[in-house]
Amino acid sequence: MAKGVNDVLNYYIQVTDTKASIFIAGSVAAASFLLMKFPVGFGPRALYFLAASSLGISLVLATLVILPRLPARSGTGSVFWGDISGCTDSTDYRDRFGKTASSGLLDEEYSVLNFHTARILEKKIRILRSAILCFLTGILTALPHHLINS
Repeated sequence: MAKGVNDVLNYYIQVTDTKASIFIAGSVAAASFLLMKFPVGFGPRALYFLAASSLGISLVLATLVILPRLPARSGTGSVFWGDISGCTDSTDYRDRFGKTASSGLLDEEYSVLNFHTARILEKKIRILRSAILCFLTGILTALPHHLINS
């Protein structure tokens, strides 16, 4: 059961990372297309810089969403990749996994992994929401500049 929950959490992480990738591309494309000409006058320049800043912040935030997180490893687990990679060799991991499986503790290990994965997902979604809001602010402030200079 805990493995199924882990699969769902990892699916949500993939969806969140995909959305962030779209906003990375969108921020670059929007800035390239909507902010081609540098404006004259204080008001248009203020809008221009607000749009450029918002799109730039959106780009940075969306990039932070897709950067891999490295939660602390216990060094004793059988399901978290960080713990697995900490084994000295494949035999060490096989023995560790066999011990965990034969003692019936795989669900418990997945439960711990699910907790940490959910925390990572929550942070990713919070950062993605901020990236989306910055993107929308950038678009809404860049459109008047673009329409005036077109």
